[in-house]
Amino acid sequence: MNIEARQTIPKLYYYITPIFILLDYVLGISIRVTVLDSMPMYKNLYYGFCILCGVFVYTVPKLTPAVALFESSINFLITVLAVFMPYINFISKTDDYLMADLPAAAGFDTPHIVNILLAGTIAILGFHGSIKILGIHDKRPHSKTGRKIETDEQ
Repeated sequence: MNIEARQTIPKLYYYITPIFILLDYVLGISIRVTVLDSMPMYKNLYYGFCILCGVFVYTVPKLTPAVALFESSINFLITVLAVFMPYINFISKTDDYLMADLPAAAGFDTPHIVNILLAGTIAILGFHGSIKILGIHDKRPHSKTGRKIETDEQ
């Protein structure tokens, strides 16, 4: 994948943020940040942050990798929360532990699964693409480079 393609994926993700907002607030289909559905203030802050990222990468395209690296880290945290919050909520309700209907399973409906797949994929592509563009990958060992780990003892 060339450098232009690596920058295009995060840019498109930021540019289509208004579509995700419309889906969420007009049609009630929340797939961008489902874990924040119960916290509207944080959800709006995240949407605003993504819009600012889109404006920033549009106005200063050469900083797209740095913006994508920062946003993908936040996106990764949100994805981890999306996976573990239903589990933590389930565990915290010990009196409901032996009930037949598992409330943790309700947290993994179709919008949540789509959010995890979408956010996880974009976070991974944005993170690794940004690392490559920023040249950070040259300073760490990688399984495909064949380089050995350098130590001070050599």
